[in-house]
Amino acid sequence: MCIRDRENLIEYLRNDGYDAVVLNFTDATDYMQRNAYVLVELLQHVRSLIPAHHDLAVIGASMGGLIARYALAYMEREGIDHRTRLFMSFDSPHRGANIPLGIQYWVEFFSEDSAEAAFLKDRLDSPAARQLLVYHATDPPGSTGEHDPLMDAFSTDLAAVGDYPEIPRKAAVANGSGYGAGQGFAAGDQLILYEYSSLLVDIIGNVWAVPDGLPGMVFDGLMDLIWPLPDSDMQVVVSGTDPYDSAPGGTRASMAQMDSTEAPYGDIAALHESHCFIPTVSALDLESADLFYDIAGDPSIMDITPFDAIYYAATNEEHVTITPGNAAWIIYEIEQGVTGIGKEEPPQAPFLRQNYPNPFNPRTRIDFVMPSAGRANVTVFDVRGRRVATILDGVLDEGRHSVSWDGRDSQGRSAAAGLYFYRLEACGTVLTRKMVLMK
Repeated sequence: MCIRDRENLIEYLRNDGYDAVVLNFTDATDYMQRNAYVLVELLQHVRSLIPAHHDLAVIGASMGGLIARYALAYMEREGIDHRTRLFMSFDSPHRGANIPLGIQYWVEFFSEDSAEAAFLKDRLDSPAARQLLVYHATDPPGSTGEHDPLMDAFSTDLAAVGDYPEIPRKAAVANGSGYGAGQGFAAGDQLILYEYSSLLVDIIGNVWAVPDGLPGMVFDGLMDLIWPLPDSDMQVVVSGTDPYDSAPGGTRASMAQMDSTEAPYGDIAALHESHCFIPTVSALDLESADLFYDIAGDPSIMDITPFDAIYYAATNEEHVTITPGNAAWIIYEIEQGVTGIGKEEPPQAPFLRQNYPNPFNPRTRIDFVMPSAGRANVTVFDVRGRRVATILDGVLDEGRHSVSWDGRDSQGRSAAAGLYFYRLEACGTVLTRKMVLMK
């Protein structure tokens, strides 16, 4: 999966003195374990080329995050030095990815009559897709959403190598909303309208989002052709499913892609362009079955993720897209966050981290480090330098601390959308950073 770098992130890092090594797999649809061993070889090769005091930040985008996770955990189990201080997962499906089940059956139904559908069917039947999709089409169609056995097999293999690497700092980026924002349609809503009728042929290929628990149709297909070709039809109704298609998450424009494909008969109409591809709870590997979990509203969110730092968007974004907000956060983690691993020396001065999420609505978290016990003050100012809110004013112990701002001023009123500054005053030092409040 190609990262959509709209912020020139790699160019920025290279100008800042970093070398970038990009791994493209010969077959990205192969078993993830096999591609993980390719990464193991690459890391060993890179290690042999760099000075002994240099180390690595390993960033895996989409499926690459799971591959990197497996590779690093495997190397630690086998006692292979990966020399990695930061492992970053970028919109990766730690708890599965999603392609609407109705679209999968659409592809299956039309695969013998459409080269595009046949190609997509081949991709959906690949080992990697079977390892990743939370619901995978079955033959014959099942009455419930279910994943392929390869998903369980990969989970077993991942657990056998340690699940997650222990040495690096672990960071995760989600392109999905952390505020429970859906995809603009409800569970069970129709996604694709495809109906054509003539004297010679009648065709139906309608798709619906998976329902939320109750029974619901996800695909209705018909090919009624003039003699001598046999007619075919397929109707798929499922129940007990979770609303993955409409859930918060990094998006994929599968419906828009179908809409833009020229059909041999009639016109395929997308009633909604995009669906959830990587649920936010999956990208952050949250210990929650609630796809609409209020991540931003949980002050203890770090207690239910294996990552040391997380970033999520305010609204759903295109999968693996680099935005101004996550680019700044990624740069910070690479340049600053990787120093906070294992044998870190105690800081000699206060350290203020970039808030996350950023941009945010309505709540954001601010982390900082106190080199020694003392009074600390965290204040929010607007662009004119006017004090908006005092978040913290008190005596703190040495170490890491977190506060949050709910986007309200000192009188409890909602602050206007826009640019703000937050300032830490502690131990004789004043540190300031920018943040953006969205509405």
